[in-house]
Amino acid sequence: MQLVVFDSYRYGLASLLVRRPKLRACANKARWWGDIVEEYGEAVRCRDRLRAVGDSDGEILEDYERMCSELEDELESYLSANAAGTYQS
Repeated sequence: MQLVVFDSYRYGLASLLVRRPKLRACANKARWWGDIVEEYGEAVRCRDRLRAVGDSDGEILEDYERMCSELEDELESYLSANAAGTYQS
């Protein structure tokens, strides 16, 4: 039996690039913000699980929806600024 390991970074990056396709050209720079990409991957995974099982009151799902959106915006700003050459660490 094979051990299945979840790769939050790869899942997060793939999810981000599906939701924000214009960032595909910047994908190779995402490793600079690996922690945020991993956090996004975990948030997306939890959000998707909540969607699948149905959140009884909807509050937790709304929190994860908001968190995913905020992380997408943050990553988009970092990656876009880096692609434009305007990001300064």
